[in-house]
Amino acid sequence: MKNEMNAVPAGTSVWKKVLIVAVCVLAAALAVIASIGGYSFYDAHRYDFSSPDPVRVSERISMEYGIAHRDTYVRLKDMQTGKYTTPRLDHIFINEYNSTDSLVVFRTTDEMRGYVNIKTGEIIVDAHYDRAWNYSEGIGAVMKDGEISFLNTNGVPAFAATFPIRYRNWGSDIAFQFHQGLCVMRTLDNKWGMINTQGEWVVEPVYNSIDAPVYGYRRVTDGEKYGLLSMSGEMVLPVEYELIRPSSDGNGFILAKDGYAREVDKQLKTIIPFVHDGMHPLSYVDSYKDYYDKDDLYIQVTCPRYWRYDIGALSGVMDCNGKVIIPALYFMIRMVSDELFEVEVTCGGDRVLMNAQGQYVGRAKE
Repeated sequence: MKNEMNAVPAGTSVWKKVLIVAVCVLAAALAVIASIGGYSFYDAHRYDFSSPDPVRVSERISMEYGIAHRDTYVRLKDMQTGKYTTPRLDHIFINEYNSTDSLVVFRTTDEMRGYVNIKTGEIIVDAHYDRAWNYSEGIGAVMKDGEISFLNTNGVPAFAATFPIRYRNWGSDIAFQFHQGLCVMRTLDNKWGMINTQGEWVVEPVYNSIDAPVYGYRRVTDGEKYGLLSMSGEMVLPVEYELIRPSSDGNGFILAKDGYAREVDKQLKTIIPFVHDGMHPLSYVDSYKDYYDKDDLYIQVTCPRYWRYDIGALSGVMDCNGKVIIPALYFMIRMVSDELFEVEVTCGGDRVLMNAQGQYVGRAKE
């Protein structure tokens, strides 16, 4: 009887083992969950840091770069008080800042734009705009819902006129900024002109493009021709040049017209009457001869009398004495015989034959 009373019920030890195993599994699961959660928190925050050396952007304000949750940010700090003057922003466009206009564009993480005073660190215009350009001559251009308007330094409209525009990131992305009282503007039909600080057209929108100022001039295009405007909007070179570009030596411009190019100074006076971008000897296929194992090999003979010269994307022909026989008005030139040239009139288009006197001979054969 005694042995029966002290006997352990069958299965008790099994349940204990099951309970112990269950507790261990649960503890392991909690440990894994805690580990994953801890690593996730660590992974999300391990990149958080602020730049140890903020960039000084004005006498009083510095700009700090940082990373939070793997996202980069920038913000401004008052070096006198040690306090941040802006929240964390996606970007501040200091690169376009100039000393006379202290209002520059900032961009938030949701791609909206506003203005901050780079000298005080104060946000002047909240981020309400789809696009914005740094202030110039006390006026800032902003775009909202497909219209460009202009704000004064108080953040209110500088004038009533607004300009509907189909904005896109043009290759050169011309800034809508004032220079000597004028700002470029584009119409819905993709024509460029210039407005004054009252929003009035000073240069009518008739051009295909108007470039940023260079050496006190603006280059304009109409079709495939170039011209120059003064800073006041007056036409100083008519739109009839094949090429206008700043010279590589920084002295002025290269002007090309009727296949000839010259270099002018910044007052548009000629300093070099004839220039080009390079010369290449012209050659042609002379004959075919057997060579070694009877494979055909063509012999390309260089003709020392004629050279191709280039002006921009266009080419012409001069002889060995420097006399131009075919002006640089063509997209491709090659010799087909000792006295005959094939020229491409339009890019990838019509090809004609011209002789060594620069005379038209006929259409090239396909």
